[in-house]
Amino acid sequence: MNINELNSVTPDAFGDVFELLERFSAPYVIVSGMAVLLHGHKRPVFDLDIVIAATPDEQNRAQHALMMAGFVSTIPIPINLVTVLRMFDQSQREIDVFARYHISFDQLWADSVQIVVGERRVRVASLEHLLQAKRITGRPHGLWTLKVCWRLPRETVLRDI
Repeated sequence: MNINELNSVTPDAFGDVFELLERFSAPYVIVSGMAVLLHGHKRPVFDLDIVIAATPDEQNRAQHALMMAGFVSTIPIPINLVTVLRMFDQSQREIDVFARYHISFDQLWADSVQIVVGERRVRVASLEHLLQAKRITGRPHGLWTLKVCWRLPRETVLRDI
């Protein structure tokens, strides 16, 4: 185990967050590293990245749920005014909350998969959307990571770089 894996978090570490988002009827989809982990591929993860629904009411519910879980934003601003809001709690858990993402929330939600974490079902971005997000951001190392995780044909990754 390398030193980075020592600080890695598991999806269970955010069980209270998932419960409160559900309780406040705040739709979300998990993306990035935690999504890769939830798809069954071991890798160190240090935060939770979620995309929330686009309406101001749903964004306010999500932000309120996260505050009830003890998270505060790094800047005191409503989430509808930013693309992504980074939030921390007292135990230094980190959540990046995307109000806008490379893929629309409606598309993410429609193609998401439900995976059980603890006692909850959470929505996780589809593999295709994870790949699409990596292509859009244009970071080749991200595509290579996904290639290794899902053992995609080399031609698929090279085409997308």
